[in-house]
Amino acid sequence: MKKLLALSVLLFGSLQAQNLDSLYSEFLRIKGVPDPTNTRVLGDNTEPIKCSFGFVNNIKSNFNRFTPKQKSVLAVLLQRPNTDTSFVTPSGKFRIHFNKKGSNAPGYDLKEFAIAADSSYNYEVNIMKFPAPQSDNGEGGDNRVDVYLQNLVGGDYGYTEQDLVGATTSPSYIVMDNDFSGSGYYTHGINAAKVTIAHELHHVIQLGNYIFRESDRFYHELTSTAMEEFVYDDVNDYYNYIGSYFRNTGKAIAMNNGYNLALWNIFLSNRFGNKIIKDIWEEMPNMRAVEAFSKVLLDYGSSLKVEFNRFGLWCYFTNTRTVPGKYFEEAANYPLVTNSMSMDILKPISVTTEPVSNNFYEFIDGSNRLISIISNVDVQSSVNSPTTKILLDYAISAVAISGYRKLTNDYYSKITSQDLNLLAETNVLNDIPLNEGEASVETAGYAYPQPFKYSEHQYLFLPASLNGGGGNVDLYIYSTDMNLVYSGQKRIVATEKIVVPWDAKDSNQHKLATGVYFYVIKCGEDILKGKFVIYND
Repeated sequence: MKKLLALSVLLFGSLQAQNLDSLYSEFLRIKGVPDPTNTRVLGDNTEPIKCSFGFVNNIKSNFNRFTPKQKSVLAVLLQRPNTDTSFVTPSGKFRIHFNKKGSNAPGYDLKEFAIAADSSYNYEVNIMKFPAPQSDNGEGGDNRVDVYLQNLVGGDYGYTEQDLVGATTSPSYIVMDNDFSGSGYYTHGINAAKVTIAHELHHVIQLGNYIFRESDRFYHELTSTAMEEFVYDDVNDYYNYIGSYFRNTGKAIAMNNGYNLALWNIFLSNRFGNKIIKDIWEEMPNMRAVEAFSKVLLDYGSSLKVEFNRFGLWCYFTNTRTVPGKYFEEAANYPLVTNSMSMDILKPISVTTEPVSNNFYEFIDGSNRLISIISNVDVQSSVNSPTTKILLDYAISAVAISGYRKLTNDYYSKITSQDLNLLAETNVLNDIPLNEGEASVETAGYAYPQPFKYSEHQYLFLPASLNGGGGNVDLYIYSTDMNLVYSGQKRIVATEKIVVPWDAKDSNQHKLATGVYFYVIKCGEDILKGKFVIYND
């Protein structure tokens, strides 16, 4: 079936004037300044937000687009806080700034906090091998990481702010709440301070060494929230954010706020070790987050299709369905996933799925309960248009039918979609996984779909080889009279096969005429050749 394109207003991406006004209003709230216009920020405000990192740095990235009056206000607020006292932590890595008295005075033990900051640095830099924070050229008194303790509003745990305006990478400083008291916080006092410094320190590492990209803010926050668990396993503030993901796992991954998806990095760490998190960040300056997932998982001998579907299975076995010693270590403390729909087992369904999402469909047959976990791993749409959906038909049969996949002797399933290569399926019968670990990834032997039709397909998938190393290939497309109609470098991805997606347009981004074409793909030392048919309807 064709992918369906939905329209929505997004906070990130290309900001319109109305969105800028809303962002401005939210920034004033973060800084504790009343805004008489009280403009609401556009986007999804139903999920709790613990860190204002994205809002603050989006202001700096778009500073020159605000009105002169707004700029004059922002110029004052985009300054480091003023405090009367500071000290250096025992490791010498941080300078902690605070006021001895007044509303900004600390409400937790500063010696314990200093040790927590040093422990976070040791784990993230020395153990996980992330690069050290970038020097701030003497801002705050020296080149240490500056942490300012302030009385924040609205339950904000803290944020990390770039020093430079409009920069891709920049030195930065941390602002944290001074006491973590009140109903706005899930965790209070020194425990909240511990996980916040672990969270914000990684934002400092991200901003100084990799990139700030608003459209990948979910992965900035996802990584920092996972750091809380890696560094302070016993605090578990992240439990409080998981619920919004478990209630809507079918939401495109890039459309989440990230706090609710720390489990993705926890899953990857469990499967492949902590190094995979750093490897993904090493790719972030050159590609979007979901592309980095795909590339790095290929490097680790797997694929996003295999692992994201497996992640869905891990998310199923939580709470009362926890299997001791398997899946997530702390699964008993997580909520249960909410099914996308529930129906009679013989009732076929037609549904849409969002790019890079997991969808749980429950089928009931008397006392039997079959769960089908269908993953959409459409990386291209996640990057280019996260509201593009894949339409699929899905059916369960009680008898064997040609084209159906055997689940048990009693149940068979079939997915029908023109984007079948972007879909993965795992099944659970009465809380017993039926085909765990069955999925695998292999090199495609030919170009598909055949014939390629512009009215039905978005991408033509061409074979690729991993023998050349790296994630890119050189692609050349020739007409039957051997005219070169396209040449360029494309990225390898893993869907059902290891392939190179191409939008079937020439070097000038024009559709090609109906006919037979030849491809030549250079993957390192390997040369792959073949032909395909395009039908320009």
